[in-house]
Amino acid sequence: MKNLRIALFAVVAAVHLAVPAWMIARQVKTLTEGRVFKFRTAPVDPYDAFRGRFVALSFKISEAETEEKFERNQTAYVTLAEDPDGFAKVVRVTHERRSGDDVLRVQTGYSYEHYAHLDFPFTRYYLEEKTAPEAERAYREASRRDHENAWVTVRVRNGYGALEELWIDGKPVRDFLREQPAP
Repeated sequence: MKNLRIALFAVVAAVHLAVPAWMIARQVKTLTEGRVFKFRTAPVDPYDAFRGRFVALSFKISEAETEEKFERNQTAYVTLAEDPDGFAKVVRVTHERRSGDDVLRVQTGYSYEHYAHLDFPFTRYYLEEKTAPEAERAYREASRRDHENAWVTVRVRNGYGALEELWIDGKPVRDFLREQPAP
């Protein structure tokens, strides 16, 4: 009986270690092997733009045309392509499970007529505690409706997306902040 308990404990412990290890491995594999897409960001309400130590992101392609009906919080599969400027665009939204280096699994928000709101799985760009407030201010400035010069690069692989970098005025956010004059 004692050996059975030890064996059962070992199995449970292995499962508890395997699940987070698998999640980390999937993220790393996506970042190293996934296809890169640039997502144009959209202005975010400045009062809700920064919670904790991350920059809250919103995307221009969050509203997509679809022939299928979706309820709130349903899983959908989005097929991506690049527009003429090299940014991600949605070419298909479907219930059908898909995979590939151009397919991203998302949740749906509200939908109306032939459109669905897409909730992407990467809406927070995390930074060091000291850098985050400066990055948030720079992001907000670069996301103004009259400026709109911020985007993120996302690696996509088999339905999963991993946020790679936040870009402001064509530079990674950390480089952009380093080049700004001291206040």
